[in-house]
Amino acid sequence: MKRLLSTLLLAATLTISQAAGAANPAGAKSYVDALATQVLALVKDSELSADEKKSKIESIFSDKVDIEFVAKFVLGKHWRAAAPEQRASYVAAYKPFILKNYASKLTKYSGQTYTLKNARADGDANVVTMEINDPNGQKVNVDYKLKGDSNFKIIDIAVEGVSLLTTQRSEFNGIVERKGVDGLIDALKKQVASK
Repeated sequence: MKRLLSTLLLAATLTISQAAGAANPAGAKSYVDALATQVLALVKDSELSADEKKSKIESIFSDKVDIEFVAKFVLGKHWRAAAPEQRASYVAAYKPFILKNYASKLTKYSGQTYTLKNARADGDANVVTMEINDPNGQKVNVDYKLKGDSNFKIIDIAVEGVSLLTTQRSEFNGIVERKGVDGLIDALKKQVASK
């Protein structure tokens, strides 16, 4: 009995330790800094065309963002109701949509600099706050939410407290309510084609 109790206590301790170690704010802050440095170097590169910059940024974020998690979250309750083929089509349409959105925003660089303000644990996720300073003296706070304790993936970005995920979920919900999941898939494809 003592052996069983000891084994259970050890297992519980390991589980708690793993859960407590799931967030790694310092590592997340270094990760965001390295990512920002990489992207900034790309957008400042005068030898690259705008299309080349967008393509390279899309490639970087394809690996850095947990696109499937984000896609499921923003579809919300409609994900559970969607048929497996619709889910696959939706994720396939969402991926280029989100990557092109990131790339088009980031290639509008006009001399901004950034400072990493802080990093904190948020449950088992990490939140890194970046202050973006533009040449006119305006400052914008951007929170990057990442999951993982070493192999980080971005799961949300909030600008001045407004979450990309929450905003998209609201927008997508309206489209699905009016046109269904297939209508949302078509809308995403059209947006990608227009960029």
